[in-house]
Order: sequence, then C-alpha cells, then structure tokens
Amino acid sequence: MSVYTVISQADLKQFLSHYGQGDLVGFEGISSGIENTNYFVDTDNGRFVLTIFEHHTSDELPFFLDLTAFLSEHDIPCAHPVADKKGAYLRQLKSKPAALVQRLAGRSLDKPAPDHCAQVGEVLARMHVAGQQFDQYRTNVRGPNWWHQTAKALEDHIDGEDLDILREEISYQDQFRNNNLPKGIIHADLFRDNVLFEGDGLCGLIDFYYACTDILLYDVAVVINDWCTQADGSLDAARTKPLLAAYQRIRPLEQAEKSAYPAMLRAAALRFWLSRLYDLHFPREGEITHTKDPQVFKRILVNHRQQAFQLET
Repeated sequence: MSVYTVISQADLKQFLSHYGQGDLVGFEGISSGIENTNYFVDTDNGRFVLTIFEHHTSDELPFFLDLTAFLSEHDIPCAHPVADKKGAYLRQLKSKPAALVQRLAGRSLDKPAPDHCAQVGEVLARMHVAGQQFDQYRTNVRGPNWWHQTAKALEDHIDGEDLDILREEISYQDQFRNNNLPKGIIHADLFRDNVLFEGDGLCGLIDFYYACTDILLYDVAVVINDWCTQADGSLDAARTKPLLAAYQRIRPLEQAEKSAYPAMLRAAALRFWLSRLYDLHFPREGEITHTKDPQVFKRILVNHRQQAFQLET
C-alpha cells in the first residue's frame, strides 16, 4: 500500500462530495504494503481508508467490494465499503478506480503468540464457511499460470541456485496440483499486517484485493507460512498446532487435504517468494515505497522442501 498516486486536498474534497460522510478534516498516506495507494481520511464523521487501485480495473473491483460487504454482513470482521449517494461502492479519483471503506480499530502484530494464531485459524475457517454462500467467482491471478510467467521474467535476474530451486519447485507443483481439493473464497494474503487486534482480541481482517476462488487449504498454508514460521524458515509447533486446531473446530480438514498439506505449504511459499523477487527486480515508482525481502520466503520454501510436515490423520 505504498503511495503511487499523490492527491491534493482539493482532489479529496471533490471525491468526498459524492458521499454523505461529512467534511474533510485531514488525510495522510499509508506506507505499509506494496500494491495500491492508500490514505487515512478523517472527516467530521469519523476516520476512513481511501484506496486508489493501481492495477485492478473497474470491471474487476466489484468482486472485492461485494465480497467484503458480504463477509462483514455475515459476522466476519472486515471493513465494509462505504456507498456513495447513489449506492455505488466504486468511483474514480485521478482517473483511477477508488473506494472509501470503513477504518477498523486495532493494530497488526509483529510477534503473534499461540493464542493470536488460534484466533486467526478460527476466523479463517469461519470466513471459508461463510464464503461458500458468496455467489461470485474470481480466478487466482497469482496461481500456477502466473508462477510460470513470473519465473520466466526473472530468469535473467537471479543466480544459479535460486533459478534451480525455482525451476525444480514449479516442476514439482505442476505434477502435484490437485484440483479436487475443496475450494471456495480465500483471502490469499492474510499476513500479520492484514489482521488487526485490539488488546489480545482479533477485531479485523483487511486488504482483500487478492481474494479469489481457490483451494481452501492453500489459504491455510499462506497463513501458516507467515504466522507460524521462525527466522530460519522453520515452523514453530507452538503456534502452528493451535492455529490448525482452531481452524478444524470450525471446518475439519478432509483426508485428501491432510495428505496435500506439505505440498500446499510449499506452493504458498513459492507464490510469495516469486512476487517478492519480481518486486525487487522490477520495482515500481512511488512517493512512499516498501519492498519486502524475498529471502524470507526462500528460507521458508527451502525448509519445507527439506522437511515435509504432516498433519495428524
């Protein structure tokens, strides 16, 4: 969520005139994240988040906004988009699609404890169950086709060891990919910085702009790789076990999912290693930029390749 699109006070006042949310008091850019431009916006009616979409088209965005509205209305703690005076969630700002959403209370955690991980597992399962009733579909734009395209783009930019690992892992995933595993709505990016806590209680999920319809276990693996790994890339059982236990109290995993767990951990690590490598070697310009270290997910992937973690059956 770096600031790629700079707006003025006049730009924002004009934008807000289409909403019944009071007069502008102040605004500031948000530097965390890397995909869209985001601002905190304060009016005399409260604080909101303005998102200016840098990659998604106006045709793509209703899925995300409708999804977060649906989940919010089904007791999943996420930011409901704010409708304008005509009832629309999406408008244009600086010739780009833009949306105003509720600003959730709370803060993200850098060092989650086992109980925090259990809460994430529970809310992820509740989201997966609720999402079965959502009637829109979106393919995973960071799925296997994207892995191949991105790996090809990186071939001239990474060294021999990384290139060997990348080719071997994509070949492995091509052979393994099992489309018969349970699918549904997934967040696909539920990292620590996308979950908010107030005190020790989980109070919000944010940044649904990679959400799609895909394998539910993949979403679990994405979460575990960020919430439950240690600095060397290994899994911390003290955090992994309560997360999985809490998830399965809501949505028990099928035997096929338990068997696929080791490979899905690798698939989730591969996806984020690739995206961070791409952002490193093909950076975009922005007023505030934040590029994340690809070595974090290389270590996680290498660890998963060396040790296949099994789920109890």
